[in-house]
Amino acid sequence: MRSIIRLSNSRLCAVALAALPAAGCSEMINPWRDDTPRAADVSTPSTRGIQASGVAAAQRSAGYEAQSIRAQDGTVAHWPLWWEDPFVDKGSEDDRFAWTEEDYVAMPYGLGRLILNTLGWPVSAAVTPPWVVMGSDGVVSRQALGYDHDAERLPGGVEPPIDVLEVGTVPEDEPLTPARDAAGSENKDS
Repeated sequence: MRSIIRLSNSRLCAVALAALPAAGCSEMINPWRDDTPRAADVSTPSTRGIQASGVAAAQRSAGYEAQSIRAQDGTVAHWPLWWEDPFVDKGSEDDRFAWTEEDYVAMPYGLGRLILNTLGWPVSAAVTPPWVVMGSDGVVSRQALGYDHDAERLPGGVEPPIDVLEVGTVPEDEPLTPARDAAGSENKDS
């Protein structure tokens, strides 16, 4: 009886997969081929019309003196990341949006690393205690074993991330919305 049920389920799956193109799912993604459009291929009719006109762009003056500006530091403060994976932090270094040999190495490596980090969590918690404030700036930096991870210890005096709030409190920097204000007033009444 079980083999008949399994056979029926497999036939049902085959029919469902065969019906996908008929249902309008004609765009099937091939994960082994990079089919993202090149920057030169992405355009709009208005862009092509402006480029074809050959008219130079108007030079406008802002009416005030030019000033130099710098980007704000993008470091994000967070608690320790004990289950970091260098394949996730570094990403693919071949500039292709497709599965490569690197991905087939990363799959079993990631599972093995997760199991090892879970079993060795007390060691990780001793090396980087839970109260240490870490920071990620999007740049993979030099660690003990090489350029593996993004997170680094932030110097003392940096405020910890605000991700733990007491129930019913509103952070000072967030404005009250009608929904939040109504929820707050309901909590006070009850």
